[in-house]
Amino acid sequence: MDKPSNQKNKVFAKKEVNPILKTTQEIAEKIAQHPDCNTYMPLSAGIESTAALLYAVKDPDMKPFCVHWYEQRYGLFADAMAFYTQKQAEYFNLPYGNDRSMLSMLPYTQEVPIIVSGLSSFMSMCIAQPGGIKFKWFMMGANAEDDMRMRLQFREYRKIMATYVSDSLDGTGVDLAKTIDGIPQVINPLDFLTKAEMYALIIREAPELLDTIWSCIAPKGTLKDRDGKITGYVPCGECFKCAELLHAKKQAADAVFRYQEGVKYFTTILKDMEGS
Repeated sequence: MDKPSNQKNKVFAKKEVNPILKTTQEIAEKIAQHPDCNTYMPLSAGIESTAALLYAVKDPDMKPFCVHWYEQRYGLFADAMAFYTQKQAEYFNLPYGNDRSMLSMLPYTQEVPIIVSGLSSFMSMCIAQPGGIKFKWFMMGANAEDDMRMRLQFREYRKIMATYVSDSLDGTGVDLAKTIDGIPQVINPLDFLTKAEMYALIIREAPELLDTIWSCIAPKGTLKDRDGKITGYVPCGECFKCAELLHAKKQAADAVFRYQEGVKYFTTILKDMEGS
């Protein structure tokens, strides 16, 4: 999200705390119920992370612990992602935790990519092994059209962790046994699929998750029930992320595969497009 150049030291965050965020105690209790967790599963509710979650759930060797990197300064955008990522974790009955830093509430003069704060959180989780969890895999959600920056960054983060657990000042002293035991492998199992192809995958594998996909960076507001409880968020339909999502849906609707799959596939897309 670009920050207007004429607004320095702008604070984006709301002052009140989002009530749906999990407390440390709640996260600890959930982890205790799933001692077999071995997969760090970051969720944003976007198409890519949703598809990666599906992969992790379907793989019998993976036991995901879902994590959302919450940045309160993003306001409604952050709240919407927290809301829908929780919905996804609850759907599969998976442990979920939100990670956030109070430092994100300070006035920023330059935007910091969420991948930076998120990966710092990931490193802490892996080295500290909260609740006794030993992560074997870090699930990465990126499509075939994404640039290489994110993928390349993971190498350096893993190297930092490997040299730390090896008590070495550089890579020449990396302890292989400690690296295997304590440093997760970063995998991006669906990186050969485009965003549209991932969307089609979700339609076929878990169409009920379509209502939990979120990408809008400038929500118009919230949906509430009669008791005032938030039941969803309203996308703006105008930002570049909304345009990306709509383009992916149109591509999936026009895909050759629709003629293979038949009416159900196509009507599911049309229904989802009408709903958004």
